[in-house]
Amino acid sequence: MKKIIILFLLLVSLVYPQNIYANMAAPEESDVGTSITFENNDDLSVVNEVLDITVKGDQANIIATYKMRNMTSNVISTLSMFLSPNVENANVQVSQNNIPVEFTVEHYALNYTTEIDTNDWQYVVLTDPSIADTNEKNVDAISFQLNFEPHEESLIVVSYTYQLGGYPNYPYHAKRGEIEYYLSPAALWKDFKDLTINLYLDSEMPIIKSSNLEFTKISERYYQYKSDTLPSENLKIVIDENWIQSIISSLRNPYSYILLIPIIGILAIIFVIIVTIYLYRKSKRNK
Repeated sequence: MKKIIILFLLLVSLVYPQNIYANMAAPEESDVGTSITFENNDDLSVVNEVLDITVKGDQANIIATYKMRNMTSNVISTLSMFLSPNVENANVQVSQNNIPVEFTVEHYALNYTTEIDTNDWQYVVLTDPSIADTNEKNVDAISFQLNFEPHEESLIVVSYTYQLGGYPNYPYHAKRGEIEYYLSPAALWKDFKDLTINLYLDSEMPIIKSSNLEFTKISERYYQYKSDTLPSENLKIVIDENWIQSIISSLRNPYSYILLIPIIGILAIIFVIIVTIYLYRKSKRNK
């Protein structure tokens, strides 16, 4: 029954602008006719969030665990929407206090700014990809219902398989993976504290090449980021091969051999010149 209600709400939202309390996006009324918009929620706060990202090959298993609290003396029931790029629908799971929660996964075009200013939040627009600008970014939205008793503290878990961006399957030196996670919309809750991000890399791409957040290396292929507050930007990480793997990958690249041909030719000419000069000088000394 809940699933039917959620589907109905989503269908209605595509016809009329619909404010949705969401932990992954935010703002005021949209000026677009067919869209879903978001607004601040003053009833629920995030006590802490633990984000576990485990990379294996060209995919990552992402588990977002939120400890949330109802700050009111009322029963709260709110439709929530978790936004993420590259969700693989088959592996999505949502639970509240270890009890599975029904959900829907929809595909949208995303157009919004990521400035984190809850006093003047910029707009979020989710539209049907078939009518969106081709330059707009696609996003998947996991929708589900959250229910809280007065002052209840609850554990919310959203997990899914994420398809890495970049070139995670490229067999040569250009191989790399890109991870993006929308952090900033969580500012729409009444409060947000204590963020921990655990990043576990596999042996194929074991290093962080770049990240907009500063991770600490805990052990081999395990990195961690901790903050008492929500960062001012979304998470963007590029992972890569180590230097030994890069050399081996470069040697596997067929274009490397094409580039080596003129280099080998030049080295051969230099070798012939050196040998010729040596033999010439040796013959002069013998005379």
